[in-house]
Amino acid sequence: MLNYKVFDRGKGRQWIVMIHGAGGSIEVWFRQITDFARHFNLLLVDLAGHGSSTDCKEARHTLFDFSSQADQVMEVVEHLKIEKAHFMGLSLGSIVVRFIADRHPERVTSMVLAGAVTELCWESRMLLRLANLVKHVVPYNLMKWVIAKTLMPQARYKGSAALFLRSARRLSFENFMKVFKMVSRLNDQVGSLFKEQLSIPTLYLMGEDDYFFLPQVHEAFRRGGEQARMIIVPDAGHVCNIDNKQFFNEASLSFLKEV
Repeated sequence: MLNYKVFDRGKGRQWIVMIHGAGGSIEVWFRQITDFARHFNLLLVDLAGHGSSTDCKEARHTLFDFSSQADQVMEVVEHLKIEKAHFMGLSLGSIVVRFIADRHPERVTSMVLAGAVTELCWESRMLLRLANLVKHVVPYNLMKWVIAKTLMPQARYKGSAALFLRSARRLSFENFMKVFKMVSRLNDQVGSLFKEQLSIPTLYLMGEDDYFFLPQVHEAFRRGGEQARMIIVPDAGHVCNIDNKQFFNEASLSFLKEV
């Protein structure tokens, strides 16, 4: 089973299941725990191959895909006997949340998709093609640094890049390649998922400087219908929950309490 951490404040409180992105870990939520645990029970999950889930049997699967990642998260939810929860995903974790909602809509109270990734733009596809060409030539740590600087290039967001690199240390080269292949097939795997009208209350939270993914999320929000909301986080890049903790926490908690 995947590694997880629970902050259980009582049976009368609703749950939030928090899912990090590629190369991350549950550590990415450390700026949310104190504020969120005042109002909700929290379940933080390390995806297969990440954080302390590096050696679990799921990490040894020959194939990583968003569908299996969603199933593995739900295995933890079932194990803890959580009947229904809010699901919060960061970056590629937003796709895992979307797969969960598609497969188990009765278990999802709402979705918060932060730094959401709904499809790959041509710039990100070109980056992946380049990385694929040099993956066996460029040192592994240098490749991770390049990815961090590409997604978070602004100097004022260096804290987010540093956190990504710290978390990615536990991602082995083998698991990195599995994640790389999963991301390379992102558009094919996601298909029309983010082009459909939503039946579950959903909040997109995007950093104003998240230039790689913001345009595509605008389109997903537009197609989401009445259940979709979108808030732009000022003074934030891709990892908006770290870059502007106060705004992110207030906006997401306001949404979750209202739902």
